[in-house]
Amino acid sequence: MNYKKMGLSAAVFALAIAGAFASNARFPGNGYTNLQQVPDQGSPCVYRGYCGGGFNTCRVTLSNGKTVQLLRLESDGTCSSIVLSQP
Repeated sequence: MNYKKMGLSAAVFALAIAGAFASNARFPGNGYTNLQQVPDQGSPCVYRGYCGGGFNTCRVTLSNGKTVQLLRLESDGTCSSIVLSQP
């Protein structure tokens, strides 16, 4: 019985770790920048491009040479703090 509990605990732990890796920053979608990233963009959220989802953070290089991370747009029209990622 003790072995069953240990096995179950190990399996639950392994599933939790696997779930964390599987969901780690894999957000595809349209990428936006906010006013904190680009203060002179005029609008709170500006569309910058599409990001396919994956493990690497989506970035865009602006005309001034600055590289920023792309953010997700929330349902209320504000930029999220969630960074989009790409394969």
